[in-house]
Amino acid sequence: MDVVARNQTPIRKTYENIAQKFVISYEQLLRDSLKSYLLARKQELMTERFEILSRYTVTNVNELEEKIKQGIVQEHPSWEDLIDIRNLEREIQGI
Repeated sequence: MDVVARNQTPIRKTYENIAQKFVISYEQLLRDSLKSYLLARKQELMTERFEILSRYTVTNVNELEEKIKQGIVQEHPSWEDLIDIRNLEREIQGI
């Protein structure tokens, strides 16, 4: 038995035990677990995005970019934050 198979066995057993306890299928538990993880991850990313936007009292990336161009906010670190927001938005869309 290879390392991957050995490591998956206890995890699968745990999932099977939990599924049995809650009277759902193993597959349903996997789907529900993945859905919960993705929703939690999306919430984390959205919170991070909101925190960055809040620093500049804007509601979206376009408003921040406009404030940078107009010199209302300093270019550094706002350009880096702008890039971070765009990356966060891409990751959110991917979920």
